[in-house]
Amino acid sequence: MNQRVANRINAIAVSTYKLLGSVLLGLILAALVSFLSVQGFFLLSHGWVTPTVVSPTDPQILSLNTQLAAQTSSRDHVVAERRSVENRIEDAERTVSSEHAFQQRFLVALRSERASKDRVAKRLASLRQEYSRARAEILQSNRAYAGLSRARTDAMYGARLLQQEDKLTINHHLAQLAQSNLSLAQTTVDLETRVDSLHRELAGLTAVQDGMGKDGTPAGITPDVLLLEREYTHSVLEQARAEATLRSLEQDLKALEDVAQRYEALIASLRASPYLRAIEKDLTVAFVPYENLNNAAVGTPLFACAAKVVWCREVGVVGRVLEGEVSIKHPIRQHMLRGVMVEVKLTDSASAREDLLHLGRAPLVL
Repeated sequence: MNQRVANRINAIAVSTYKLLGSVLLGLILAALVSFLSVQGFFLLSHGWVTPTVVSPTDPQILSLNTQLAAQTSSRDHVVAERRSVENRIEDAERTVSSEHAFQQRFLVALRSERASKDRVAKRLASLRQEYSRARAEILQSNRAYAGLSRARTDAMYGARLLQQEDKLTINHHLAQLAQSNLSLAQTTVDLETRVDSLHRELAGLTAVQDGMGKDGTPAGITPDVLLLEREYTHSVLEQARAEATLRSLEQDLKALEDVAQRYEALIASLRASPYLRAIEKDLTVAFVPYENLNNAAVGTPLFACAAKVVWCREVGVVGRVLEGEVSIKHPIRQHMLRGVMVEVKLTDSASAREDLLHLGRAPLVL
């Protein structure tokens, strides 16, 4: 009895073991077939996309926004510095123009002053000649008159024809005549001094005009004219400094413009990111690998399936392609895929969380 029970139990155990083995083998074969089917599907199929839910808090979105803010701030700093350089360039140009105009007016004024002094010198020289002739005549007349007057006064006073007071009056007039002779001499000296001064000034102006901008000290230069030349030299140096600054600032401006253009291109590329455009315009998007892009024309139906390939239903259509390349991980493999984002218009919002959506038709026609 006990032996029959033991045999029965052993038979049941063996049958159970065989059943479990068969079930496990079936499960393994089913898993293998499923794995090979999925791998074969992704190996042969080019009609699938991966929907993407873009969130403002997504790390990639946050990273892009951070980069965009940093590059925009750097661009604004470069633009502000460029405006400052442009203002300095305008100031340097005004300085160059002002100093150049001053130098031109200085040379004109120098020539005009020299011509004026030359005319005055010629008039004074002519006046001095006329004055010299008149002075000689006046002195000769005064000496003759004074001699004759003294002789007559002494003779008349000796003959008791003049009183003492009359004699003193005549002598006083003669003394005034002598004083006028001294005045004539002083005027002659003043004219000589003025003419000599004008000649020195003319020589100084001529020396400065001929030696303007040259090394060495021209002969005949005067202290007053030397001070004028210093003002001109100061203007020339100021213009040279402004021109050197202008050239340097123009190079800085070109460099800043190049940097600003690079920042603008970088900012434009960041703003063109499909992720940012999807966030800004509140779009529902899907990733399409390049090898599947030919099957993702605008208006292509989208299907969502259970277990990825069976029991499918239409959930929307494909929209336009967004500019910019995107790389994401393969849905079942570990390597990265390159592709683009496309807009999708879904009638079932829950399907946006599916791993895969199929393009055009349901796979396996199920």
